Formats: sequence, C-alpha cells, structure tokens
Amino acid sequence: MGPKSTVLTNIEDNKLTENTTHAGNIRGWRLNILIGLLVVYQLVPGWCMNLLESFFPIVVEKREWSKSLTGAALATYSSMRLLIYLVLVHSITNWGTRISLGLFGIIGSVSLLLFGLMENIKNNSAYIAVCFLLRISEAVGFNISYIYSFSVLMELCPSYRTLLASIACVFGHLGFMIAPVVGSLLFVRFGFATPFIASGIMYLLVVLYCWGNSPAYLQDRCHTEAERPTYLGIFKKPRITLIFFLNMYQTVSSQYVATNLATYLDSHYNVIQYEIGGIFTIYPVMACSMGLIMTLVMNKFVNLNTAYPTIIGICLIPIAMVLIGPTAFLGMASNLKVSLLGLALLGIGAGIFQAPGLETQTRLAIKDCGYPDNVDTRTLIQQALRISQSLGNVLGTLFGSMLNDYYGFQIASWLISMTGLPFIIVFISLVVFHTIH
Repeated sequence: MGPKSTVLTNIEDNKLTENTTHAGNIRGWRLNILIGLLVVYQLVPGWCMNLLESFFPIVVEKREWSKSLTGAALATYSSMRLLIYLVLVHSITNWGTRISLGLFGIIGSVSLLLFGLMENIKNNSAYIAVCFLLRISEAVGFNISYIYSFSVLMELCPSYRTLLASIACVFGHLGFMIAPVVGSLLFVRFGFATPFIASGIMYLLVVLYCWGNSPAYLQDRCHTEAERPTYLGIFKKPRITLIFFLNMYQTVSSQYVATNLATYLDSHYNVIQYEIGGIFTIYPVMACSMGLIMTLVMNKFVNLNTAYPTIIGICLIPIAMVLIGPTAFLGMASNLKVSLLGLALLGIGAGIFQAPGLETQTRLAIKDCGYPDNVDTRTLIQQALRISQSLGNVLGTLFGSMLNDYYGFQIASWLISMTGLPFIIVFISLVVFHTIH
C-alpha cells in the first residue's frame, strides 16, 4: 500500500501514539546504547559492499574469473542498493520497525553468514549463481533496514540532527573503506569464511537490540503529500544536483581504488597480502580522521559556510587519483611511495568533503525547496547521498574494472581523475559568485 495522500485524522494520530513502543520513553544508558548502535549501523551499506574488495578478486582469479565478471559480481550489491533507494524510499518508513529494521536486518545478516560458506562450492557455475544471489539478498536486507535506522536516529534526537547526520555520513563512508582492511586481515589470518561470519553475527546482534527498543512508528514527519519532500523536488534545483554529481565522482574514484588497487599492488610492486591489508588502512584512517574533524568544526561553528570545505575536499580527489596511478606520459615514474601519498590524499579529500557536502545539500533543500527540517527531509537527503554513492560504486566497480582491463591501472586512474573536473569548476564558480553558501 502506498503512502497516504490525505491529512492524518485525529483518530489515526492517536493510533500512532498508542502503537509507539516503550522506546519513546527510554532514558539513560538504554537510550545511549540505542543511539550508539544506530550510529554504528550506518556502517552497514558500505561495510557489506566492500568487505570482500581486498581479497575476493584474488580468490576468484584462481577460479579463472575475468576482471569484468569480478566487477559485475561486486557491482551487483550497488545496483540493488540503487534500485531500493529509488523505488522504496517513500514507502519504507511507513512499514514500521518490525519489517523495515528487524526482518530485513535479519535477512541481510543471514545472507552475509551464508556468503562465508560459499568456498565449499566446487562447481564454478554454481559458485557464480550463489554469489550473485547472496549479494542481492544482502543488498535488499541491509539497505532497507539501514534506511529505517537513519530515520529512527533522526526521530530520537531532533535537537542534534545536524551533528548526528554528519556523524552518520562519516560512519557511512568509513564503512566503505575500513571493511576491506578488516576483511583482508581476517581472510589472511583465519580464511575466507571468517570475515563474513563475524560481520553477520555482529550485525545480527545490533539489529535485534535496535528492533526491540526503537519506536514502532515515526512521528516527526510530513502529514500531507504536498509537504512531503521528493526526489523530483530536490533534483529540479541545479545546485543540489551539482553536489550530487560531485559526491558520485568522489565515490567513483574511491570505489575504483578499492576494487583494483589490491591486484595492482600485487602484480606491479609484488606487495604481499599482509602489506596490502596495511596499505588499505591509509584511506579509512585519513577519511575518518578528517571527517570527524570537519563534523566537530561544523558543530562548533554552526554558521560556517560549508561550501568552502566542500571545495577543498573535492579538489584533492583528482590530484590523488593522478598520484595513485602515475602514468608515463605525465612524466611520473611508477613509485609505491607516490601511490601511497595519493591514497592518503584521497582519504583526506573524501573526509573533508563528505559531511560539509551533505550539510550544504540539506541547507539548499530547506532553503530552495522550502522543505521542513524533519525526519522526512533529512532521510530523503541522506538517501539522495546514498543514490549518488551507489551510482558511483557501480561506475567505479564495473566500468572502472573495464577501463583497468583495457588500459591498465595507471591510465584508468588518470582517466577517472579527469571526469570530475567540469563539475568541480562549475561548483567553484557558483561559490565564488555567492550562489551557494
């Protein structure tokens, strides 16, 4: 059933109030645990997508998978994630906690557990089919439950929405890049199954606690269709759409590196798996550190023009991509230290860009579109961010792998670095002429 198109009656309002669980009255340590776990759950979409990035390409290479097939398998999660955000975002928050957060969270956790048992499948065709099937069910389960977890977080803390949305943004991005590190270390130490089983159990416990303590329905929402924010409403505004493309470009760059850097380091520099796991820590450490710093700065200076740090962050991305895969025609010899410097700059740029970019988009949605600052608006902007990231993940994984197949890692890195320059130049121009502030 679709969302209601009329004003809620008093009877319906009373019904919602009566159906709200005891979580609305949680105080003290139970509330703190709930908020903390909801923040941790923001790791889920990126974590489950990239947990296998650093070792899965190497594992399936032994099964004689092509880079394009590997890219397609990795992009399946992102494609389903994009479909979920585009089709279901308006109805999901009407379903209630029991389905949105509980049931789908359990589906995602169990699918992740089962993925760890795939290594026992010897037949290559069956292995491919099960791989794609489980990636689809992980995407459906975790991303639907994630949407509701963010909405509940906004519901519980209306006075701290900007701070928590920024922290959620940092954690969401952190999930994308710290998962390959954890996955690689667990894979090397304990084998293929351990990263997935450990992650599945952890998220299952988080889901069960949040399921039992979250409110059954969201209250701080728009009550009419006329008030309800829509994708069409925000994407009609060029300034919001521009930040959407900037975020997609940043994600394409990061995802391309996450998907292809491991095999490049292995083949070009003979870096062993343990060292690859260590190298993959550079990006998340830098991105998380700068993201948290920017969140604290934004919380301290509430009137800060977030467009300026957005510019600084996004301008570092093309520079980093050129350094990560230096090409001969640019007059730069291949050097592991230069590649690592580029990886560090990529993390710094992403960390500076993410939270200010999200807040700039939110302010523009409230100012340009006239939307209220409530759960619906915050959730829609967050999902617009996730849509741009999903598109970036698909392009970075699938087409990035194709570019890597045809041109090699170094030239492909340079080509990707160039794609975002037009958007960056337009954004800087708009900020300079004070049309974005």
